[in-house]
Amino acid sequence: MKESRYNIWVDVDDATYLYNGMTGALLRLSNGDREAVARVLADPTETRCSPKLLEQMAHGRMLVPEDADEIDLLAKRYELTRFDTTHFAYTLVTSLGCNFDCPYCFEAKHPSIMSADVQDAILAALDDQLPRINSFTVTWFGGEPLVGKQPLLALSDAFIERCDANEVHYSATITTNGYLLDVETCRQLRDRRVEAVQVCLDGPPEVHDKMRPLVNGKGTFWRIVKNLHHAVEHLSVTIRMNVDALNILRTEELLQILESEGLSGKVGVYPGQIVGVDDGNGSPSSSYGTPCMTNPEYAAAEIEFNELVSRYGFGAPSLPRPSSAPCTAVRKNELVVGSEGELYKCWDSVGNKLEVIGSIFDYANPNGRMQKWIKYDPFTDEECRGCVALPTCMGGCAHHGMDLIQHENRCSTFRHNYREQVVQFVHHAERSGEAAAVAPSGLVRRMDTR
Repeated sequence: MKESRYNIWVDVDDATYLYNGMTGALLRLSNGDREAVARVLADPTETRCSPKLLEQMAHGRMLVPEDADEIDLLAKRYELTRFDTTHFAYTLVTSLGCNFDCPYCFEAKHPSIMSADVQDAILAALDDQLPRINSFTVTWFGGEPLVGKQPLLALSDAFIERCDANEVHYSATITTNGYLLDVETCRQLRDRRVEAVQVCLDGPPEVHDKMRPLVNGKGTFWRIVKNLHHAVEHLSVTIRMNVDALNILRTEELLQILESEGLSGKVGVYPGQIVGVDDGNGSPSSSYGTPCMTNPEYAAAEIEFNELVSRYGFGAPSLPRPSSAPCTAVRKNELVVGSEGELYKCWDSVGNKLEVIGSIFDYANPNGRMQKWIKYDPFTDEECRGCVALPTCMGGCAHHGMDLIQHENRCSTFRHNYREQVVQFVHHAERSGEAAAVAPSGLVRRMDTR
């Protein structure tokens, strides 16, 4: 036996915790246990170590066979999910037009509503998939998807009818700016199996309204907050705060406002890194003037952000779960469909003609641009192969990974703050009593399957 290359050890007070990225398991050990395990690994005849502890470590893949090639196992996991044909997914842009004018947006927007012909082609592609899939998911996206609400509702009804008739599980989520999320719309989304909604608030009103104004320049903060009060009655709501080097300093003010609005425990809040990207499509992002954080800077800021989120009741620290092929961009049987029927592989490509891979009217025959996504392989990247975050990140963002300028931003924050994340999770668990309820050599968190 040998120790997994994806073990992360941290000492917290009078105990040692061990997290493993391959399984997501977290083990609490007593003082002296780590040394006892090291003695066994150095000398298999050593007996001064609890057999139960060794069994738990093997169960959590913290100890693996001597000949185990963990990188090869991860590569196989990646390939199996990349080419999985039992699941189909759309990201659907019902409208590339938007009622907001955000200065950091990566899309070059223009008014467009998804036509009936495009909707029919979307349904035809689903009909082609239904005989061989067991699950189908949709992410409603934009522009602003609720500007194109009628196509969204019509397609939802058709998706549900087809999936139910074929015993295929269907679910959906929506990413919206939240301005049009009125009571009726929330009910309509809920009734059409939209389970979760993400909206953005980028700071207190005076900050948010500069970063996410209407196209006429007027503010949007309080209209969104008003809509959140009824949205939480129908949908699982998450607030994303897009952050740069300046507005992240106003995080606590935003959380205080949300707390005063009675939204603690009703919505989750998390940060999103603003990256100034120039993809040659003339998007606002290409000329965004506010300083953006580097990936390591953002990773450090994320720890402080999550501590505030926990303090104000908008979420608890978590640890990353084991991943496979991480997103639509690198999964062959998933597509991003633009409002005019054009196809992309990455959300960040929406509206960029240079990144169109084909048409929904002939979805099975993409052009040559498809190949760069399907051939993207983090296991040829020596930094990725040697990184402790690989099992949870799996190469991260392919869009950034293929960009020489943005290459460093491909990584998840876990690469930079993995010890801090584990310590933060443990501290929260101990304060809430979760870890204290587990015996000294018990698994605090188990993997999903053995």
